[in-house]
Amino acid sequence: MTGHEVERRALLTPVLLLLLAERQGHGYELVQRLGAFGCAETESAHVYRLLRSMESCGEVSSHWDASDSGPARRVYVITQQGAMDLALWFVRLGELHGTLHLFLERYLQLDGIGTGDRFGVEAGPVYRDHMRRMRR
Repeated sequence: MTGHEVERRALLTPVLLLLLAERQGHGYELVQRLGAFGCAETESAHVYRLLRSMESCGEVSSHWDASDSGPARRVYVITQQGAMDLALWFVRLGELHGTLHLFLERYLQLDGIGTGDRFGVEAGPVYRDHMRRMRR
């Protein structure tokens, strides 16, 4: 697992809490909705383990939803504890956002960044787009 994957995995708890605050969902649906956060490659087994852990901690609850077309599905709902934890994540991630923003701005101030690959690393299209937006 790369460092980037580890970072994304570390954010799965607050992202799942946010998704469940928006609306309840079953595991497969939540895995699909993670794609909007750049987590499309997340293993569904990991999401299910995390949801069970979050349920044990009282952040989410679940119930079985019987369906006329297919098997019953476990539907997850955020709890009051989960909503409070989500609010704490909002504060923590807001502080981290400030640190990351400062880092990105200072990185862009380094000599040679605007002219190419100063450190021998070719920037991908997402990174180049981000740099372009940062300079506006």
